[in-house]
Amino acid sequence: MVPNGWDVAREAGVSQTTVSRTLRGDPLVASATREHVLDVARRLGYTPNTAARTLITNRTNTVAVVVPDISHPLYPEETATIHAELSAAGYRMMLFSQGLGDSGPQDLEALRGNTVDGIVFAAATVDSPAVAEFLGNGMPLVLLNRDVDHVDVDRVLADDRAACDRVAQYLVDLGHRRIALISGRPDTSAGRDRTEFFGQALDRLGCPLDPELVRSGHLSHARGYTAAEELLDRDPAPTAVLCTSDIVAYGVLDAANRRGVRVPDDLSVLGFDDLTMSGWSMIGLTTVHQPLDEMARAAVRTLLDRIEHGADHVCQRKIFDVELVERRTAGPTPD
Repeated sequence: MVPNGWDVAREAGVSQTTVSRTLRGDPLVASATREHVLDVARRLGYTPNTAARTLITNRTNTVAVVVPDISHPLYPEETATIHAELSAAGYRMMLFSQGLGDSGPQDLEALRGNTVDGIVFAAATVDSPAVAEFLGNGMPLVLLNRDVDHVDVDRVLADDRAACDRVAQYLVDLGHRRIALISGRPDTSAGRDRTEFFGQALDRLGCPLDPELVRSGHLSHARGYTAAEELLDRDPAPTAVLCTSDIVAYGVLDAANRRGVRVPDDLSVLGFDDLTMSGWSMIGLTTVHQPLDEMARAAVRTLLDRIEHGADHVCQRKIFDVELVERRTAGPTPD
């Protein structure tokens, strides 16, 4: 006989309501109870009737995750953590790779029919129309590593100002004065804020950021390579460059290597993210570590809390501390 929710409740020694709350990912269920109920359900081979549960609860137990570019190595790292956290809470994940600034009339159309209970949004521009639309329709949503102006929404962010302050102080202490910046698109909060905060930090240290040494655009290896070639063609060339994404820094390292520019003897290169690859011995990138796993887990917990408690729950702005990880791509300024 096919087991049902009552069978799980009886075997687990809990109420059927507790089973139902566990399987729909209620964050108020104690972790030990949740693990026990899920273990019993797996052992009995119980599979919830999703369609019936949706009709009863008006929930799908599905969360959408929207990222701008799945080929960027940051997003697989983040989404792996999000998937694990959602699975532990009894939710499924739908992944969308959506270009920055797109309202998503095609790719995100599926989200406009109440097919998901909430969205983790990591592809927003500062004036994202999609975010405003979803919030206007009452969709629970949390921004991850992105901010949107003039909307009341849950946010999970790294402390970009502290990161830029630490990098600026570090480079100036090493003697660098011609410091370049390769940042993200100015219509994203990270691109805009990191450019602004880094410039302010250098100003306070008496080392203004030369606008001629600033590049911005899509965060990719190719963009880092092209920007590095432009910067290295200048006379004099910069002695250090901050890239606001590790993947951009990889492009800078590649361009420097092909030109015979020694890192860090001739050029110090710093990244931002601390991706797994950055710690590989063949790369050894000095970079800003942001706790991607902790931030992803916080985004999921914040979203599930929003799903459970709705509009009466006060929006949260969670800022995570960062640290500068020193490896082998940064050093004192050349003589």
